[in-house]
Amino acid sequence: MIDIFVIQPPYLTEDNCDEKISNFLISNLKEVKENSLVVLPEYSNAGGLSKKEDIMLALKRAEVMKKEVQKIAKEKSLYAVINVVEERNGKLKNASYLYGKEGEEVYVYDKIHLPPSEINLGVERGNGDCVCDYDGIRFAFLTCYDVYFNEQIEKIASSKPDLIIVSSYQRGERVDILEAQAKLIAFRCNAYLVRASYSMGSEKVGGNSMIVAPDGVILENIKSNIGVITKSVDLKYKYYRSAGFGGNQIRNDDFISNGIQKDLFI
Repeated sequence: MIDIFVIQPPYLTEDNCDEKISNFLISNLKEVKENSLVVLPEYSNAGGLSKKEDIMLALKRAEVMKKEVQKIAKEKSLYAVINVVEERNGKLKNASYLYGKEGEEVYVYDKIHLPPSEINLGVERGNGDCVCDYDGIRFAFLTCYDVYFNEQIEKIASSKPDLIIVSSYQRGERVDILEAQAKLIAFRCNAYLVRASYSMGSEKVGGNSMIVAPDGVILENIKSNIGVITKSVDLKYKYYRSAGFGGNQIRNDDFISNGIQKDLFI
């Protein structure tokens, strides 16, 4: 069993909004339980910013945030995922960092599908790697816009992950779509999905940081509230169903994968 924590900050646009959001995330991270997993939303170092010049100024905060998360991960012996927009080797990246219980950098996922805003900013997409193994757990990553694209979801499903981490900055999508996406991805991949985003103070759009089970059941959803949600889960759990009416029990992801018509569509 593992306790999963998700932090959802408010979406702010006032002066120093990025600094205030970053401080909110770190403050709540310090309260997370030991020996757990905690996930932060996309753009943790540049939340609330939209102008290119403002985002560029916030790049330096990426290193500060990452070091603070590393420190807390080691102090509390927990797994932590933080997403930042950063400059690396002279290129802009949208990066999700997984830190281990000693504060070590375990894996970096660079976002693959970039919306127009990030293309205009000059962000370089990732190379396609989105799965890693650590401490007997198979982690998979999708960042915000990635969740719309089935080719990446199918790649993740084929890897048979235990956890799918979704750091998001989605502020305008309908709530029912956000829930449907999370449920369907967890169901297809037969894995827990952990989504972290921003509260827009609306019951209609944005927000909805959540923890979803492999059978597509939403275990926790913060909706439009601000703060932290948590759930204890068994990462060994997988959803089994009949292989057709009256058939033998089979993993749900295998039931779907076995029926894919690659010669017709792929």
